[in-house]
Amino acid sequence: MKVTLLGTGSPIPDPNRGGPCTLVQAGQQHIMIDCGRAAIMRLLGAGVLPGMVSTILITHLHSDHITDLNDLVTTRWVMMPVNIPLKVVGPVGTRQVVDAMLTMLTLDQG
Repeated sequence: MKVTLLGTGSPIPDPNRGGPCTLVQAGQQHIMIDCGRAAIMRLLGAGVLPGMVSTILITHLHSDHITDLNDLVTTRWVMMPVNIPLKVVGPVGTRQVVDAMLTMLTLDQG
């Protein structure tokens, strides 16, 4: 198992620190914990394509922990046809946040 801190920053933008995001790699499984600012760029820097991520665990629904969730979803659509479904798990309210995000991204799907 390999754990990579992709971002440890706060809600205040910092050019040297991405927002909260941790990558856990176990065999062929790639799991992200939170998806803060710059998570996708840092994920690519770690050598993992967005389509390789199978699960995102959201610790809580503050915006600094989910800022790049929509970027992860759209990048998966744009970069490659993804056969790995993306499972998003989190606290109460996560389904509403994800559903609202997908509604917002409807125009990007076509």
